[in-house]
Amino acid sequence: MLGLNPISISREKPLSKEEIAQALRWAIEAELDAINFYEQFARFIEDEKLKSVFLDVAREEKAHVGEFMALLLHLDSEQVGELKDGFEEVEEMTGIRTELSSGDPEAGVADYMKVLRDAFLGAVERSRVLYNALPRTKMLGLQSYRVDVIEEKDGVRVARQEYRPIPLLTKKFYVGLRELSDGSFDPAVAVKAGELLVKDEEALLIRELLSAGSKSAPLGDWESTEGALDSLMTALQMASESSSGPFALVINPKRYAKLLRVHEQGGKMLIEVLKGVFRGGIFVTPSLDENKVVVFANTPAVLDIVIGQEPDLKELGPEGEEVAFLVSEALALRVKDPGSIVVLG
Repeated sequence: MLGLNPISISREKPLSKEEIAQALRWAIEAELDAINFYEQFARFIEDEKLKSVFLDVAREEKAHVGEFMALLLHLDSEQVGELKDGFEEVEEMTGIRTELSSGDPEAGVADYMKVLRDAFLGAVERSRVLYNALPRTKMLGLQSYRVDVIEEKDGVRVARQEYRPIPLLTKKFYVGLRELSDGSFDPAVAVKAGELLVKDEEALLIRELLSAGSKSAPLGDWESTEGALDSLMTALQMASESSSGPFALVINPKRYAKLLRVHEQGGKMLIEVLKGVFRGGIFVTPSLDENKVVVFANTPAVLDIVIGQEPDLKELGPEGEEVAFLVSEALALRVKDPGSIVVLG
């Protein structure tokens, strides 16, 4: 900044309206300079976590520009008129509209974050299977969580405590600068990012469920409905040694198809029989290998999902002719009673 430091100025009276407007222009200049510095620095950082901090600070500086500009426009009516004239000239020459153009403000670029965020969050909610069915505990802002491993021996007690990190899941997506400017972008790219984030989320939950289970049993022959029922009832019996349920079943789509047959002895669809047994839910997901099936007690005493960060969307900034966005969430599966989880395979 080329202006003088205010504390070095000797004054006997408050700043005039014109002097405040001048100070606001200097403040805007300083904020724009800071934005350039942070974004330029971020381009040379490969670590996404570190890079995201610089870009987040740059976004905050952009908000500061808006705050100072609002005050400047309040004080300087001439600036308001000239600003509108400039916006309208750009619109006339290029077709690019802004909020202060004569066209519909709702068509301006200020809405693109809301459109992308709504598309992303909608995709996340529609795509989730396990997340919506399991107990959840919010620990927003925390990077680790404590696991109280529960055992029953001369009474129910915490056998040991462990501290584990809450993994951060991220996906980047890109939208063309021109499409954002003229409002012609397709939010489907944000929808896809949300679906892929949920795919990673479900894979994470499945991995932790498989690794935490302390009991296993053979999957057995599912060529007959009786064979499938026998193996599932064996797993249910093993899980019930540690919990009263309700019990849930996680299964691959191809394996699930084997349950869509009439039980030889009962005369009913096998899946209908199992729905009455697994009242904690039957969850079909391709994230689980076809040759694995998991039976577990779906209760907070056995497990829950720890949420360190809700799904979020951030704008990272321009990368060439595109603008980069980052979607993220932080969560983990906390297993407190591994004995209530049985893996068939």
